[in-house]
Amino acid sequence: MNKIESKKKDVSIIIPSKNEEKNIGKCLDIIYKQETSYNFEVIVIDSGSKDRTIDIVKEFSKVKLIKIKPEAFAHGKTRNLGAQISKGDFIIYLNADALPVNKNWLNPLIDDMKKDMNIAGTFSRHIPKENCYLYMVRDLLKSMPAKKIEKRKAKKFDYILFSTVSSSIRREIWMQYPFKDRIIIAEDQDWAKRILDRGMKIIYEPNSMVYHSHNYSLKELFEIKFKVGQSYNRFNNKFSAIFIGFFLMIGGIIIKVFGDFWFIVIRRISFYKKIKEIKISLFARIVSFFGRYMGWINS
Repeated sequence: MNKIESKKKDVSIIIPSKNEEKNIGKCLDIIYKQETSYNFEVIVIDSGSKDRTIDIVKEFSKVKLIKIKPEAFAHGKTRNLGAQISKGDFIIYLNADALPVNKNWLNPLIDDMKKDMNIAGTFSRHIPKENCYLYMVRDLLKSMPAKKIEKRKAKKFDYILFSTVSSSIRREIWMQYPFKDRIIIAEDQDWAKRILDRGMKIIYEPNSMVYHSHNYSLKELFEIKFKVGQSYNRFNNKFSAIFIGFFLMIGGIIIKVFGDFWFIVIRRISFYKKIKEIKISLFARIVSFFGRYMGWINS
């Protein structure tokens, strides 16, 4: 039975949203169906929705709705705002378009941290949504397997150290190490690196699952990867970014495209669908790595 009336909260669930009328109702509905003994509150921070998002949120009377201006939104800053407002010992971040798969999404995010004080955060497994491009399906299957992973060290080219798409952070850790307010994107990777560099642990918890994936256009993909490259540059100087980054870009494209090719070929789909997916993969990988490379050299 859910316990949600107490002033003292075990968990605060913070959901940034903007124009999420297709997802926010489903997201909130499954949250309130969670089979958990943890007391929790839900805070939605909306940054200027023009659709029915706010009206749908208001249908859930127990949700605390915070409205901010679109220009006030930033990935790190908005998540810090949610943590400041919240009361829970554990802070859960959940994207409005990340839909918990079942009624046992919440518990696994908290249980590990209750047992081990050296765990600073946990994050969920992402399950591809229906009709997700196959290259993205492959990425998610590889980076988010069914096996639990304990992260103790920030590897140089580990692109998913942590994910605030669906995650939990211990409040006292957040108070010491909040997100960077001005970071453009990849606030979760920056936070995770700082945490791991200080000897704490992060747990990837596959028993907590959300449906989450995006079929980005090439323009959207370039813009996102460019910002990621700028925000989370792994090179010591511009010279290294230009030259080492170039070879990493070329190598990354080749490896990913060949891997995608075999992944798509063995799928039980029509020949036309295979050709279409291979074409999508080729262009997506080129644009993705080129965008990241341009971000590296312009950071």
